[in-house]
Amino acid sequence: MDEEEPAEEGEEELEGAPEEGEASNPQPVPAVAAAAEAEVTVVNEVTGEKRRDEAQKLDPRRLIEAALFMSPRPMKTEELGRYIGVAAPGHVEALVKELAADYDRRSSAVMVAQETEGWVMRLRPEYAKKVAPLAQEAEISRGALKILGYISQNEGIEQSKVADRLGSTVYDYVRELVEKGFVLKEKKGRTSSLRTTQKFRDYFGS
Repeated sequence: MDEEEPAEEGEEELEGAPEEGEASNPQPVPAVAAAAEAEVTVVNEVTGEKRRDEAQKLDPRRLIEAALFMSPRPMKTEELGRYIGVAAPGHVEALVKELAADYDRRSSAVMVAQETEGWVMRLRPEYAKKVAPLAQEAEISRGALKILGYISQNEGIEQSKVADRLGSTVYDYVRELVEKGFVLKEKKGRTSSLRTTQKFRDYFGS
């Protein structure tokens, strides 16, 4: 019997090696996969931290300031709290009062004040009187100005009575005046009562 020739050095058959022509399908190395997953996790965590840091850089008082500046009407404490992500009304009110005190310290022509309808940012009376003509020309249409004058002479009058006296266009003008913060509209039975706001008194020197 012929003896089997020993394999030459370097030609040992590797157990589990693919046959010639068979495609290899290497499996991912667990350590590499784990490292890649860890890297993604770190990136996500860093990105999340960055976003949180950016949000925290916004001063809540300045967010309140921006909200009051942009709003055409008074804003409730709870409403301001939603803008800064704070649910405690007491904490929000303290922040608004700090903002108001900041304006007072700077002797600014603008002030933050609390009215019956909520918080507002408006001109101080002594400055408002000087620039009132600008407000009349720029902010209020001529028709709305007529309605505003009538309401100011009949504070608390029902909207239906104003419409009876001045016509059905009253409803559009009242909507304009409410949106611009010159008139407060309160539900009263099937109609609404109308009265002027502090903004009206400041702008027109009443």
